[in-house]
Amino acid sequence: MAIYEAVERLSLSKGFDAITVSDITKLADVHRSTFYRHYRDKFHLVESCYEDGTRKGREILLSATSGLVSPQQFVTAFAQILNHIAAHRNLYAALLVHKRSTWFESWLLEHWNGLIHDVYRRFRPPGAQMTDGALADLRTGITAHASVATVRWWVREKQRLTSEQLACWYTRHTLHDISRHLTPCLPGTH
Repeated sequence: MAIYEAVERLSLSKGFDAITVSDITKLADVHRSTFYRHYRDKFHLVESCYEDGTRKGREILLSATSGLVSPQQFVTAFAQILNHIAAHRNLYAALLVHKRSTWFESWLLEHWNGLIHDVYRRFRPPGAQMTDGALADLRTGITAHASVATVRWWVREKQRLTSEQLACWYTRHTLHDISRHLTPCLPGTH
């Protein structure tokens, strides 16, 4: 879509925080009224891009039956999210690495915080006890920060690992509370 390409190019050259809706519509050759028919503002545009592109991964994680998520479901879900990021590599490189957007990092962190909270709430290993709210929030926050840092590293390193390799690593190492109950999934991704 021309609007996504425009926001990507402008974010790489000027930084997302410095661009305006006028900049985006001018470069995309789209009338402002068309832009506002679909998006509230430039922030909503990026949120929509991310949410639409990662919806399938989130659905896989949150649709597990009986509250249990298989190792392959985790890997598949995170790989789906990473595939979207890879498809829009330049946009996420601008937002997270080259001309970092503090707004996007905060938004992404909150987004991951909500997702991780929902995953932890749905998946409790056999015999696990409910932890008190503060500890659950701390665990969720640590994992969300690690998630955003992992994505930033992957984008900065130009995806030296495939989506599936990083998803496996992420599942086994970052989601320790969950992954200690999972078996290794891909050779060479320890």
